[in-house]
Amino acid sequence: MAANTGTGVEKSAVLKLFPTYVWVTQFEASVFGPVNARIRQCLAEIESGNPKLAASGQWQSDQRLHKKPELAGLVGLVRQVAASIFESLTLVHDGFQVTGCWANVSNPGYPHRPHAHPNNYLSGVWYVQTAPGADSISFFDPRPQASMMAPPARRRDIATQDTVSLDVAEGMLVMFPSWLLHAVDVNQSNARRISIAFNIMFPSFGTVMARPTWQADTPSG
Repeated sequence: MAANTGTGVEKSAVLKLFPTYVWVTQFEASVFGPVNARIRQCLAEIESGNPKLAASGQWQSDQRLHKKPELAGLVGLVRQVAASIFESLTLVHDGFQVTGCWANVSNPGYPHRPHAHPNNYLSGVWYVQTAPGADSISFFDPRPQASMMAPPARRRDIATQDTVSLDVAEGMLVMFPSWLLHAVDVNQSNARRISIAFNIMFPSFGTVMARPTWQADTPSG
């Protein structure tokens, strides 16, 4: 924020401390079209093997979809975006892996309650099928003290909201810290909402990265 002439202020600044990042990537139709076609094929085969799923209002698949060949295209996109995120954060690591991947299928009238994804570093959602009224995801302010005061504001802004709703579309990849609480509103469209959720973690976390970061005064052994 620049200084105001005549106020006696030499300079001022706004420091955005401890930000929470949400990374949004919209792929072109030429990229996401074939990927979503393979995903729909995979989900159709899952439903054909369990007719009760198609008749239910909402269902989730097994958490190992990333191991299916039909999901290879999506996994490649996820790894591409995750690698760029880790690079932008200048993280030092020796690789990462998808630890879980599953489908969320919701008919009209069904929401997805607020939740987080424990024991992972990044999580995300890929959108296979959306429609007006079924094309958003909400994120909640992770700071418990922030709601102590909520004066009215002249305009809605992410700096003053405790819940932020993000518009999504088919072929969009949304990634966020796994601890960030999020939810999906009731499907108010006349179509199914289909998304693929996933988690990412560092395989060496427990053996290397979880060690104390400080150096000992004396060597062991």
